Amino acid sequence: MVFETLAADLLNSFLGDFVDNLDASQLNIGIWGGDVKLNNLEIKKSALDELDLPIKLKYGFLDKLVLKIPWKNLYTEPVITNIDGLYLIAVPNTGVIYNKEKAEKMEHEIKQKELSRLEENRRNQRKPKDPTADTFTEKMIAQVIKNLQVTIKNIHIRFEDKYTNRQHPFATGLTLEGLVFQTTDENWHAAVLKDTVKIFHKLISMENLAVYWNYDSKFISDLSDKDEIRKTLHETIAREDDIPEDFNYILQPITMEAKLALNQKPESDGSNWSIPKIDLNVEIKEMVLSINKFQHQGILLLSEARERFNTAARYLKYRPNLIEYRGHYRAWYVLYNLMVELST
Repeated sequence: MVFETLAADLLNSFLGDFVDNLDASQLNIGIWGGDVKLNNLEIKKSALDELDLPIKLKYGFLDKLVLKIPWKNLYTEPVITNIDGLYLIAVPNTGVIYNKEKAEKMEHEIKQKELSRLEENRRNQRKPKDPTADTFTEKMIAQVIKNLQVTIKNIHIRFEDKYTNRQHPFATGLTLEGLVFQTTDENWHAAVLKDTVKIFHKLISMENLAVYWNYDSKFISDLSDKDEIRKTLHETIAREDDIPEDFNYILQPITMEAKLALNQKPESDGSNWSIPKIDLNVEIKEMVLSINKFQHQGILLLSEARERFNTAARYLKYRPNLIEYRGHYRAWYVLYNLMVELST
């Protein structure tokens, strides 16, 4: 009961910050039943705000999220998490058209989140801690982590910028075909840890992680159909037998395997610290890094433009929905005077 409630609260809180129109009641029912399946989730436009970067999320979508928690057999069965199809497109604040209704909704959500945090802190200060409950919760969480299996597939996170360098607009992004995180025995074979062990092992397999920077690029976010955007983002994920030809990669697709051995209590295992707390062995088949002239220029210009984007974000509600200066001098002049007036 305690752990189910804790898991429901944590998942509701985490997903509620990032997922739009989340049905918390259905999520609670799924968690208590041990089987949560969420499909076709839209990511909130405010999902990236806490990064404190001068960017906004223009498009965000998650195809599938599956969480299986065997409440009755936590010590004999793994907790399974599957994430498939996370697609994000961010743009500079300058590229966001001000929408009063959306802005007020986001401001309200931020205030509600802050009030919830303050209320939670107030409750925690008033409620005396129960060491027994804390110990029980810690043990349960440790057991879940030991047998946690995570599978992630089809990730494409993209940033599109037509303002920093108007002569060479660019799009940069990260793609990942797959990532598997699973518990193993000491021989690195998949296993479920039923008994208490001093050292538990995790095997991490990653397929085709890549970073690209395309200049003079067509912007996927300009497409009007959301399904077409999602399809294009999915099709441009680099795979072993299918690497997009028109992409300029800074980091060519890499495949990696990592073996992690974690000694939970090296101070009391009798080894006199001869066994390390963390033993990590990473094997990468091949890594290719490259950067060309336009990519280098774009990176420098983007770093210089960050302050301009931050300033633009503060005055977004007053900014005319225009890109060019020619023929619109009066609108820009009014904005300039308003910025000077508000900053003094």
